[in-house]
Amino acid sequence: APVRKSRDSFGYDCTLRSVNSIKNALSYDCEGSSSDSDSGYSVCKSVPERMNLLGSFEESALKGRIQPFSVIDGFTADLGASGSFCPPHVRLAVATFYFSPYDDSPPLPYYGHCNLEQLGKRRYHIPARGNVQVTVFNPQGSVVKMFIVQYNLSDMPPYCQTFVRQRTYFMPYKATLDDVIAHRSWLRYLIHLRFCSSRSRKIYLHSDIRMLFSRKSELDAFNLNSVGGQNVEFGQQDSESYDLRSFTEMPENPRYSPRKLFFCGPEDK
Repeated sequence: APVRKSRDSFGYDCTLRSVNSIKNALSYDCEGSSSDSDSGYSVCKSVPERMNLLGSFEESALKGRIQPFSVIDGFTADLGASGSFCPPHVRLAVATFYFSPYDDSPPLPYYGHCNLEQLGKRRYHIPARGNVQVTVFNPQGSVVKMFIVQYNLSDMPPYCQTFVRQRTYFMPYKATLDDVIAHRSWLRYLIHLRFCSSRSRKIYLHSDIRMLFSRKSELDAFNLNSVGGQNVEFGQQDSESYDLRSFTEMPENPRYSPRKLFFCGPEDK
């Protein structure tokens, strides 16, 4: 459901259907932060620079540049982490937006947004190295997607920030990451996590969690069509020749940046 930022909390607001109102609701004052993907950073060399899909559906949706067709209430996410310690799991509301596809194009993923201000001043403290797990549930309580993102921020200095983005593609077995550039429709899931460090170098998730995820019925139907011959240049036409593969990126040069004035964790004054 859409949320509007008030002085002390976020609550349901069915009027948030314009690009500007969504930007305000999603706290886009933080989006200018140099921790995000269009800030001039180069990403890790294992991911080509052209994977910064500026102007594409991916970036436009994540930045609130596309008018949503509708908003959907009732999605939730279970957030957890593991490593040197395991913080308690928390359940968060997910503001979910639906975009109408063009003509005969494949169904577009939903955009889900978890505002971490739901957690209050305690924030979400995680190990410096480990895994973040985010499980998305639909309004009926069924699992839509379980994201598991591995990270290592053990060298992160105090008062810094960075991000990790994981993309998952349904792609032919013989295809490579370079082939993904020419086949954007292979994207099925995405999660964008932002991290910050406190004065004592404790690591927290900060601001929000942004996700793209496909509805299972639409995903199954499109996968069947894809297997039917849309990617014959790879010589693969049966369902066993396709698989889901995930690729993770984070900034490089620099890997971390000084964080701006936002509340990171209980140590902040």
